[in-house]
Amino acid sequence: MNFKDIANMDMETALQWLLLGWRWWINELTAMLPPQWRALLARRSRVVAEFDGGAIVYRKEGSSEILPAKPRGRIRFLMPPGQVLTRQMDLPLLPMSDIKRMLALDIDRLTPFHADQVFFDAEIITRDQDSGRQQVALGVLPRSVVAQTMADVREHNLQPASLGMAVREGSIGSGFDFLAAMRETQGGDAAQRRSLYWWGAAAGLVALNLLLFGYRDSNNLDQLRQTVEAQQAPVAVAVRTRDKVDREAARRAALLESQARTSPLPVLDAVTRAMPPDAWVKRFEWNGRTVHVTGTRKTSPDIIARLEASPVLRNARSLSNDTHTADAAASQQFDLTADRERGSAR
Repeated sequence: MNFKDIANMDMETALQWLLLGWRWWINELTAMLPPQWRALLARRSRVVAEFDGGAIVYRKEGSSEILPAKPRGRIRFLMPPGQVLTRQMDLPLLPMSDIKRMLALDIDRLTPFHADQVFFDAEIITRDQDSGRQQVALGVLPRSVVAQTMADVREHNLQPASLGMAVREGSIGSGFDFLAAMRETQGGDAAQRRSLYWWGAAAGLVALNLLLFGYRDSNNLDQLRQTVEAQQAPVAVAVRTRDKVDREAARRAALLESQARTSPLPVLDAVTRAMPPDAWVKRFEWNGRTVHVTGTRKTSPDIIARLEASPVLRNARSLSNDTHTADAAASQQFDLTADRERGSAR
């Protein structure tokens, strides 16, 4: 089967394939369970029904207690053991789905019926992992008997959950379900088809929701990308403006620092404080780094030391040889220079 055949498949065939795939998956999972768990799953229907002279008798599956009326819940219909042909076989250790496919090919050899005359089911009895073998029970029920039984059931307005064989608890064949084989042949009943429709609709809605969520997220992402792209030009202008402002602020800060460093007022104040009261300054020069002072004085205090004591000046020195006279009234010339203290802006 290729893709073209799948695309041209009608709804009934597609449903049948889906049901077969679902049952195959369930059988594969069931085959991996321990035998005790499989027995518990096989006894999930707690009420069974049998035909007794045209009337239906309901009883509890475990205790065989007869119930006065039809209870609620799932009902398992049981066929008399004389109408079911059973056989026990030794087969390789295979999954139940493979066993049923193998038995379907050998029904003509294993039973006196043709494959199109019967419904069959199989039940795993024991498994031997060491030898790689297992004991399998085969149950065969003629299709004519199943059709008559189902007609009698429908006359009572009932829908059976399964169709098995009446045996003692734990006996061979207690897990047979010929109704499942009939549904597989007919492609499933109406209830199963409706259930499949609903599940398909739910899956479609979930897929639609996922697609809508994906489309909404993609649309929001596209809108966000468009908004970001539209704002790139204003953002670029703002970034350039900010850089210009930052550069201008740095330039102004540097200019203010340079002005504070080269201002003559702090130097003039420091020189004024260092001069003694009887000293006269004739010349004051300031080039931004060095101050040059010339003048006269009557006394002989150490002006260089007074300049050095100033926090604004450093490296004070004399540019001429000072001459000291004995006459206290005579004036003395001085020619001094000093450097501006680095880092001082006062």
